Amino acid sequence: MRKSNLAVVTGAGSGIGRATALRFAAHGATVIVADIDERAGNETVTLARAAGGGAEYRWLDVADATAWEDFAARTTRDNGVPDVVVNNAGILISGGFLEQSGDDWRRMIAVNMMGPLLGSRVFVQQMVDAGKRGAIVNICSVGAFLPTSLAPSYVTAKAGAWMGTQALRAEFAGQGIRVSAVCPGLIDTELSANGSRAGADELAEAEWAAKLARGQRFFGRSPDRVAAAVERAIRWNLATVPVGIEAWAGWYLARLSPGLLRGLNGLVRMPLAEKAVRLSDRVLGGRR
Repeated sequence: MRKSNLAVVTGAGSGIGRATALRFAAHGATVIVADIDERAGNETVTLARAAGGGAEYRWLDVADATAWEDFAARTTRDNGVPDVVVNNAGILISGGFLEQSGDDWRRMIAVNMMGPLLGSRVFVQQMVDAGKRGAIVNICSVGAFLPTSLAPSYVTAKAGAWMGTQALRAEFAGQGIRVSAVCPGLIDTELSANGSRAGADELAEAEWAAKLARGQRFFGRSPDRVAAAVERAIRWNLATVPVGIEAWAGWYLARLSPGLLRGLNGLVRMPLAEKAVRLSDRVLGGRR
């Protein structure tokens, strides 16, 4: 990877964001650790400094356009124009299309789609103004290729973020700005634990999140795999980088046979998913 003196990583308080921040720090970069959770963000700062890099925590709500403008202006004023920006922050709301409320949809689009695109916009503007050949990496998801009924707002937002990333790449490639989408499959993060289940009462929602999180921890790959994919995307200026066999399968099947992919996804509905999660939780119960 080209040496990145200054990297911005959102959602860097845990999971993929933290792994990515620590990878940059290990290369000697200064990392701006952006997260809405101050405690988690400062933990990442401590770890990044221990890994050999510089690090500073900055609070950021990626759904707030004004917060993005202020965040970018402060970053440039205090640290300079970033070499790399990784838009990673995201949330999960599961539940069927009609189970999810209008507020669920608006929140999902604001965080998972507009968050990366707003972040890309403010920092690409800085790169263009400074004549800098920087890199933008947006963490999308295999969900960008999967029209599933299990989390329709999530996959819609991720598909929008992926397409926006490709549009940005097409527009600014001639100015030497590298733009990539990294699309992970199942990764061991806190996404499910911190997620919500639309259409369920508070107790059922908590049980669903807990069971889903246990399965994610057991079956998910290390976030380091995604951090390595971010590094690879920057080094080779790759447009899209799936992570995991299911992500690669979704990527290719979406292109080779979209109808077949829709049909397969149509077989997996929320009642079946709930049964699978309960069964998985019973199996894993003896392994915790």
